[in-house]
Amino acid sequence: MADRSAILRPIMTSSPTAAARTVVNTVEASPNVEAVICSWAAERQPAILESSRHDKTYGRFSIFACNPVSDFELPAGAAGCPLEHLANALTAYPSSPTPPPPVPFAGGWIGFLSYEAGLSSERIAHPAWDAAPVPFARFCLYDTVAVHDGRTGQWYVGGIDWPAGFADKRPPLAQRMRDVRTRLEDAERQGSSPLQFREATATLEPNMSRDAYLAKVAAIRRYIEAGDVYEVNLTRRFTTHTKASAVSLYRRLRRTDPSSHGALLIGREHSIISSSPELFLQLRAGAVVTRPIKGTRPRTGDAAIDHSHRIDLEQSPKERAELNMIVDLLRNDLGRVCRFGTVRVTEPGAVEEHPTVFHRVASIEGRLRANVRWPDLLRATCPAGSITGAPKIRAMQIISELEPTPRGVYCGSIGWIGLDGSMSMNVAIRTMLKHGDTVHAYAGSAIVADSCAESECEEIDAKLVGMARALGCHRENAQAMHALGEVGAL
Repeated sequence: MADRSAILRPIMTSSPTAAARTVVNTVEASPNVEAVICSWAAERQPAILESSRHDKTYGRFSIFACNPVSDFELPAGAAGCPLEHLANALTAYPSSPTPPPPVPFAGGWIGFLSYEAGLSSERIAHPAWDAAPVPFARFCLYDTVAVHDGRTGQWYVGGIDWPAGFADKRPPLAQRMRDVRTRLEDAERQGSSPLQFREATATLEPNMSRDAYLAKVAAIRRYIEAGDVYEVNLTRRFTTHTKASAVSLYRRLRRTDPSSHGALLIGREHSIISSSPELFLQLRAGAVVTRPIKGTRPRTGDAAIDHSHRIDLEQSPKERAELNMIVDLLRNDLGRVCRFGTVRVTEPGAVEEHPTVFHRVASIEGRLRANVRWPDLLRATCPAGSITGAPKIRAMQIISELEPTPRGVYCGSIGWIGLDGSMSMNVAIRTMLKHGDTVHAYAGSAIVADSCAESECEEIDAKLVGMARALGCHRENAQAMHALGEVGAL
C-alpha cells in the first residue's frame, strides 16, 4: 500500500522560538510581466499568482516565486483532517510582521488545497482516484519573492530575514534579494519569447456525454423536488493531450481569459494553470472578505448582443436566487469564526464584465473572533459554497454520487498564506491540470429547481472558451464554440 502520510521537507526541525523579519524594497527595473513569467518558470518549482485583469481592489498585485526552501504535501487519501495536517505543518515556522504597504505578501507559503480535501474533512465519499491523483494539499515555502503592482507598474522585491537557527540554513537576505533584482533586470533586457496559438484541431473529450450530463441534471432536480437540497453545482471534466509546456499554456490562457486571481504552479508531477476570477478568502489583520460568483452569460463580441446578455443577467430572478442562496451559506460559514454582528453583505450582486462572460458577484465581510486564525477560517469554509451548492454537505454528497471523476484542484483553492497569518485564496475555477502530456480542463454550472438543462450546457461551453482557445481545442458543441470562440481574440 502506498504511503499516504503527510510530507514536510523543512530547512530545520526544531520549533521556532523567535520571529522572522520582513523586508520589502522597490526595484528600478520595469520588465514586461510576460518576460518575468518566462524567467521564473525556468526555475525549480515556480509559483506565479497573477492579476492579469486588474481590479481596483482585488486584482492589483502579482507574485512571482521559485526555488522553495521547504515544501509540504498531503497525498490524496491521507488519513485525518487535511486542514489540520496543513495547519500543523505550516505553523512549524516562525511568524513575521505584516509586510509594509502596499505589498500584501513578501514571503511565505504558496500552494493549493484540492476540492477533495474538503470532502475528507466532512467524511464524504469521493469518486475513485485517477492513476495519478492530485494531492489533497501542496504548499511550498518561499523566502524571497518579486511582486508587481498592476495599478502603478512598480516592481518590488520582498524577503524573509530568518532568526537564528533558520538563518544559517539559507543565504543571507541581502544576497537573496540581490539575486531576485538581477533576475528582474535580466528579464527586462531579454524580454519574452514569441507566443504562438495552435489552430483548433484537437478535441476536448468529456468525462460524461451531453446526454449523461442532462440525465444528471434531471436527477438533481428530483433531489430538489424531494426537499433534499436547493442547489447543486454539477461539473464536467474535459481532457486533451498536448506537447505544449505548462508555461506556454499559461501564457496563452492569460491572453485568452485574463483574470484577477490567475495562477501557474509547476510541481514535480502536476502543473496547475488557472485563470480564476473568483476570490474565495482574503484575510488581513483579522478582516475577512469573500466574493462568491453565481450567474453567467456569454460575451460574443457583438455589442448589442452582449448588452442584451448583461441586462438579462441583471434582471434574472433565477440567477439572483442562486447567488442569494450562496451568500446565505457563506454568511453562515463565516459566522462560525467571526465576531457576532460583524458579518455583513457589502455587495449583494453586481454584474461584472469578464473577457468571455458576464458574472454576478457578491461581497461578504467579517472580522475573526479573538484567537481565531487562518486554519480555523479554512476549516469553517472549505470548500467554497459557490462550487458546492446548498445545503452544503448534502450538495457535496450528491456531487460525489453523480460526478464520475475527482475534481482535484478544480473547485479547490489556490493562493498564499503569509508568515504574518494573512491569506489570499482563490476559488480554483477556469483551471486546468497538466500531468505529462495530458491536460484536464473543467467547467460546471449551478442546478436549481427551475434550471433548463440545455442552458446549463451552454453555460459550461461559455466558461470553457478561454481554456479551449489556449489549448487549441474545439468542443463537442461545435456550433456554440464557433460562435463564442472569437471572444478574446488577439
